[in-house]
Amino acid sequence: MFKNKKIIIFLILTLLWCGVIFFMSSMNNSESNGKSKMIIYKVITNTVQVTNKLGLTNKHPSDEKINEVIMLLNKPLRKACHATEYFILVVLLLLVLKYCGLSGKKIFLIAIALCFLYACSDEFHQSFISGRTAQFSDSLIDVSGALIGCSIYGIIYKLRKSKNIMIK
Repeated sequence: MFKNKKIIIFLILTLLWCGVIFFMSSMNNSESNGKSKMIIYKVITNTVQVTNKLGLTNKHPSDEKINEVIMLLNKPLRKACHATEYFILVVLLLLVLKYCGLSGKKIFLIAIALCFLYACSDEFHQSFISGRTAQFSDSLIDVSGALIGCSIYGIIYKLRKSKNIMIK
């Protein structure tokens, strides 16, 4: 019974996360870009305030300089967010599949395939959103996040398994 509860919990979390991805992809270009730039702006200004208060720096960058940094960081950070979304998705999928009784390489192949299919469907969905486009390269970035997630999950699994062998 406990195993079934875990399956349901992780399945619900996975579906909710898919909803988060769908919601983020539903934003039009200016809304999505605006949110990204605002987050970067807050990180920069808060970092400057903290480092100034700690006496590590005595900087007061101009708005022009801050905007230059925002423009420089916006695209790579947006792509990193793509990968992070699918990193989280693949870990949730791996947990669902694990509690459903799957194991071995099969679990990783299924999770990656599901992430790839969802990434492609997400890009297709974006083609209907104002100012957004479907880019296969974004699907590949998404899958790279999933591959990283699988790798880390696999490493942690092996480490935990080796510790259990050592303890016994």
